[in-house]
Amino acid sequence: PALFILAGVITLGLSIFFQEFNFLRVFLWTLIGCFSHTFFDVLNSYGAKLFMPFSKKKSMVGILMLYDPVVTILCTLLIFVGEKTLIFNAGVILSFILYIIVRLYMKHYVSALINEMYSKNFEIYEISVLPSLIAFHKWDFIVNTEEYHLVGQVNIITRRVLERKRLKKSDDRFKEMFDETNIGRYFKDFTPIYHIVQFEHMDTIILKSIDLRYYLNNNFMHHATAIYDKENNVIESFFHPYNINKNIPVLEAEL
Repeated sequence: PALFILAGVITLGLSIFFQEFNFLRVFLWTLIGCFSHTFFDVLNSYGAKLFMPFSKKKSMVGILMLYDPVVTILCTLLIFVGEKTLIFNAGVILSFILYIIVRLYMKHYVSALINEMYSKNFEIYEISVLPSLIAFHKWDFIVNTEEYHLVGQVNIITRRVLERKRLKKSDDRFKEMFDETNIGRYFKDFTPIYHIVQFEHMDTIILKSIDLRYYLNNNFMHHATAIYDKENNVIESFFHPYNINKNIPVLEAEL
């Protein structure tokens, strides 16, 4: 439903700048653009809220890279090939469908491989498999166990499994503390897969949350921090997008 509202707002905004304006036609093309963007968000590891404003839950298939080379090639062909016959268009559509099927199989294969590797030594709650940020033949994984978050990558060609991090979980009460803050609500909405690290400094308790989905240059890309006093009252909080040293303050005034 929100896509129709967004398309309407964009179309209304464009109508201000053009005198000869076919509102319905522009609205339909804008709506198609919104649908296609949302469709690819669902297929990659970002996900999309399909039922806003009725539900904030994200839907995510997680099979396409954020910058997918095959999808880019197919889109380039659709844009730059002059003579588009029925056979050509059908070939592009069929290629895309086959590619999606292959990626689904690859994800299932990696999930089974990880389950076989870790189920002997850990009680597994959930296995999340996501496409690598930059390598077409590699898949990232997060294994949620009773005591740890196990984060790594699989090379689907060589079947090599690289475990990057074994993160021991903090006490559940710290997760509850973090989730009750504004930054916690935002970060939980931002990523469905995160890890809480707790430590103390002077008279404060510091909770750092890590988005486990994206790992680049030997570090996770997105973080959040909440700082509490001795009575567990939140003092300040920050969002750290793309760099742990990039601090965006989040207002923690009571709602």
